[in-house]
Amino acid sequence: MIEFTQGSHIGDYSVLYLITAKAYTQTYCVADEKNNQFFMKLYDMKAMPKELLHSQEPKEVWAYRKLGTCANLMHMTSFSRIRKTAYDITYMVFPLSRGKLLSQYIDEKGPLSPREAMDITLGLINAVQHMNDHQLCHLDITPQNILLESDEDGKLTAKLFDLEHAIEYNVNGALRLPSVKQVEKLNPFYTHSDLLGKQKVTGMTDIFSIGAVLFAMLSGKKPWSDCPLTSDMPAVAQHLKMNEWRKEHPSSEIIEPLRPSKVGTSQTAANLFVAMDMAFKGEANIKTLLHVLHIENTELDRIAEETSLWNARTVDDLQGFASIAGMDDLKQKVSQYILWPLLHPEKAEQYLLQLPNGVLLYGPPGCGKTYFASKIAEELHWPMKFITSSSLGSPYIHETSNNIKEMFQSAAACGHCVLCIDEIDGLLSKRSALESERSRNDEVNEFLAAFNECHKRGILVVGTTNRKDIIDPAALRAGRFDMQIEIPAPDEKMRQRLFEIYLRNRPLADDIDVPALAQMTVHYASADVPFVVNEAALMAAIEDVPISQRHLTNSIQHHKSSLDATPLRPIGFNA
Repeated sequence: MIEFTQGSHIGDYSVLYLITAKAYTQTYCVADEKNNQFFMKLYDMKAMPKELLHSQEPKEVWAYRKLGTCANLMHMTSFSRIRKTAYDITYMVFPLSRGKLLSQYIDEKGPLSPREAMDITLGLINAVQHMNDHQLCHLDITPQNILLESDEDGKLTAKLFDLEHAIEYNVNGALRLPSVKQVEKLNPFYTHSDLLGKQKVTGMTDIFSIGAVLFAMLSGKKPWSDCPLTSDMPAVAQHLKMNEWRKEHPSSEIIEPLRPSKVGTSQTAANLFVAMDMAFKGEANIKTLLHVLHIENTELDRIAEETSLWNARTVDDLQGFASIAGMDDLKQKVSQYILWPLLHPEKAEQYLLQLPNGVLLYGPPGCGKTYFASKIAEELHWPMKFITSSSLGSPYIHETSNNIKEMFQSAAACGHCVLCIDEIDGLLSKRSALESERSRNDEVNEFLAAFNECHKRGILVVGTTNRKDIIDPAALRAGRFDMQIEIPAPDEKMRQRLFEIYLRNRPLADDIDVPALAQMTVHYASADVPFVVNEAALMAAIEDVPISQRHLTNSIQHHKSSLDATPLRPIGFNA
């Protein structure tokens, strides 16, 4: 294809200058009649590889037309096809941006700040979610295909572009597998191993690439950059070498230097690390990844600590039930009826045992139901997906049902998974005969259908609730929530352990009597103990003295158990 010179006309545009020229594409800066500048990409239709065509037009043109407008995708303003002497040219026109490529930005700045990385990652997730909603997978997300634009406050907006390799995709995978030649053109440092080695496209393909880009932003270098790939190596050899290298150097090894410290870690940095870890390990779909990035409460501390396995390990960092003091009868029951069949599949098959399908953890708030669920996952050595029922809800008809379906499909993609659904009563409340409740009934029906025999897909569902009484009876029958376990207020042994944990590393007087504190807090929730300790620490800090038994006793006397709290006084002058 000839290169157009300055002043040449392409359709309604005049060429200002050439940007890049490749075998079958060229890019230019062009201007319209009013001298407004644009970015133009040309395709030589005669030289176009067949794998990059869709119904006789460039796949990229087709993809942009299908996607329409999205804040984090480059927007195609126009396209056309013109005839030259011996070949046709298809061109696309985009608004000209003065932003920088993410790759250039990283080269100039080195590792990005957590705030910058967060803004860019959220933008990428929005772009990928928009593509998934239109049954498309990008396949080629790299820092070279991300444009950064900044506003007056310096906030970065990421715009994903270059849809040359986009492929039709739904929850079951690619509708048409990419060709070997197409995959050979992909950057091995940012591409999922299944795509490099098997041309296999899954829900994890683009998510893995987001994790790889996130690594590049936080480290200043591409992931697995030590892999000895050279430019003269054939693409197939590069892909094989990268797959072998990743087996020898798993993601946990390369992200180790980026692990947040337990002290002084910002919420943003911890969120990003957990999201990157999940993306590399294939433990999140696009919605759960977004949920992790948006967590803004103390729950994040638990997730980050358990996912990251911080460097400073203590007795309280023990995995599984070993980290829970007390509750011995409960742990024994779960170990025998839930864990044993799952940990001994051969015996279960020999004795034709029915594998557990689900566990319902119920009881008063603040007593550690979610924490106990995480320990079940640790005992099994399975990944855990944590979902809140509210995150599945949608005001749009059928959207919640679709979210439920995707949740189970994502869990099944892990091979084995503990799917923890918090406040499950909000999702599985009793169905009604009222016509106005039909949509919600459909959501319950969708969940129950997906819930049936999910153990055959390697999923153990753990639901937590404070309101077991309002859950639909069909969910509580055998074969669904096979075991229903009450998580009560912590016993004395557990309360003593909690005081030891939350008093550690604080300035303490010599008169601290932890067993006495445990005896004074009968029927206190697990969440009450850190509140009591913090209040005592505040009083001691104001007095500028070590925390003493007096501070803790006063805090307990002034802070009743949240499980026994009296109702708040009604608002009003006559209350």
